[in-house]
Amino acid sequence: MTEVLATQGRTVVETAALVRSGELTAVGMVTEALDRIERCDRMLGAFVHVDAEGALARASAVDRLVADGGDPGPMAGVPLGVKELHPVAGWPFAMGSTLYAGRTADHTCTLVTRAVRAGAVPIGVTASPEFGRASFTASTLHGVTRNPWNPALTPGGSSGGSAAAVAAGMVPIATGTDGAGSLRIPASYCGLVGFKPTYGLVPRGPRHAGAADNDHYGALTRTVRDTARFLDCVCGTDPFDRASLPAPPRFEDRLGADPGRLRVAFAENLGNAPCDPAVAEVVRTAAEKFLAATGAEAVPARLTVDPRCGAAYRTLSAPDVYSQLRDVPAGSDIHPTLRGYLEAATAVDADALADAHAMRAGLVATVAEAFERFSLLLLPATQVPAFPAEGPMPTEIAGTPVDHWGALAVTFPFNLTGQPAISVPAGTVAGVPVGLQIVGHRHSDALVLTAAAVVEEIIR
Repeated sequence: MTEVLATQGRTVVETAALVRSGELTAVGMVTEALDRIERCDRMLGAFVHVDAEGALARASAVDRLVADGGDPGPMAGVPLGVKELHPVAGWPFAMGSTLYAGRTADHTCTLVTRAVRAGAVPIGVTASPEFGRASFTASTLHGVTRNPWNPALTPGGSSGGSAAAVAAGMVPIATGTDGAGSLRIPASYCGLVGFKPTYGLVPRGPRHAGAADNDHYGALTRTVRDTARFLDCVCGTDPFDRASLPAPPRFEDRLGADPGRLRVAFAENLGNAPCDPAVAEVVRTAAEKFLAATGAEAVPARLTVDPRCGAAYRTLSAPDVYSQLRDVPAGSDIHPTLRGYLEAATAVDADALADAHAMRAGLVATVAEAFERFSLLLLPATQVPAFPAEGPMPTEIAGTPVDHWGALAVTFPFNLTGQPAISVPAGTVAGVPVGLQIVGHRHSDALVLTAAAVVEEIIR
């Protein structure tokens, strides 16, 4: 199984421009998307539900508005995939779990509501592992999702269905979540842009019940400009999300801004797990090209993450998983990762919780002190090339055994700190993409996007 299904399709910006001008129709865009899904998705398993009738009806409404001289918005007629962790009223909402098979969402999340208000056309639900708790996309409920660059391999997770859908040209954009790398990892493996904004920038309402404050919302796209366009449509305070932040000035307008004199650090890893040498070489080369193109000053990273932060992350996140599973009958079939979270949750006491919060505070301080010496940190977005689609996650990297958190060592720390971090294509290893990760200070999202746009230009 080696057929390459990855393709270059229209971007969000291109699609919206064609629909807004009347040169092409939203119905035509949606029909193309549906045809592509029909041709490719039997092999890839990106979508778990497609609402063709609803999408065509919404697209027709967009076209009527254009015909009447109106402007549907900056995402006019853009077919949108929706990760199955994001509810859409009337659509299936199983969250990848047999425990919720047959459940239908009774509300639509703010993220999708705002994208629709900007003219986007939701077309269907993309696959996630159970509750989004794995870095490959497979579940008992939906089966295995595969990478369009090589269907024997994973597109990553947990936003793997969204990444496969965009990389295969089924849709130009699909929503995602990032709790420990779930936007950046699929972006890396599928040659896409995956941006985890500053925590709170993209609202998670309504009814998001997570207490760990690690989960960021975003999207998978083909270009940095598409990501900026999407953010400009969905950011802003939400009364249903206590952590939501005011919308900043438009990101798309600032992509070409001069970032000024930058101080940039590069690290192959954060000292808490190794990186595959082939991945490290590709990413280092991309980082060197960025430094040369921008004239940035290279400074040593000198940033080491305490390996115990992984256990702290699990302790902080375990109550969220427990809230979803506490009514599950004993012996139920759930993913082994979820079983580990559930066992951890039942073992959490006040001391363990206090220790986890202290570990997180220590990490925030360590990273903040490091960022006093540089503006941006460049490092791999994934530590290994894409692995088999069925899993499991890597248990060894560069000859060193790693646990679950060691396999996520370059991504999950920035969920604990809430900083903006993006994966942008850096090159390939064995014919499959790997990404360069760019991390910035909290609220330096515009700078991170600008830097990613530079990398995007020089790596083409």
